[in-house]
Amino acid sequence: MKAEDLSVLQIDALRELGSIGAGHAATALSQMLNHAVDITVPEIKLVPVSDVPMVFGGPETLVGAVYTRLLGDVSGGMLFIAPRAAMLALIDLLRNREPGTTKSMNADEEALATHAASILTAAYLSAISRMADLSLLPSAPAFAFDMMGAILEVATMDIGMKADTAILVLTSFVDERAVVDAVLFYLPDPDSLDIILGRLGIV
Repeated sequence: MKAEDLSVLQIDALRELGSIGAGHAATALSQMLNHAVDITVPEIKLVPVSDVPMVFGGPETLVGAVYTRLLGDVSGGMLFIAPRAAMLALIDLLRNREPGTTKSMNADEEALATHAASILTAAYLSAISRMADLSLLPSAPAFAFDMMGAILEVATMDIGMKADTAILVLTSFVDERAVVDAVLFYLPDPDSLDIILGRLGIV
């Protein structure tokens, strides 16, 4: 099955998985940072891979991204992406700083953003693993600050993309001072999507 062929029921199931994963990720982040950070999943969208850069304004848009390849019973990749301003705002939120404090990212802050994205990705994959009874493991994450088009090209080449549609899990990081929007892209191949939905009983 291709992602663009998903029914409303199947999209709702993926949204539920995203919400469960976000809840676990928020708990883990809050414990790690010692201050409350909430993560919401307001929407799931299907977008042609070729149109993914337009989600952020075009292929030349500068973004921060964390890429993880999927290992185990299914294949594909996960991309956590936020435009430059949102990525800087995320660092402020994670550091418990006033919004607008961070103007650029050093190595420690890149590592912090990578860790936060990894927690979200791992929680999402854990939700899928438990509900679908699958073994899903993330590879070591890789951080990049580059143009959206370049990041997507590297990711799709790495996983040998066969699918032409990406599943976008829109996420918001929230504390009492700020809301930071980002996107978690799931780039599945058609066979992997069939396996997940089949295990959930909603083929």
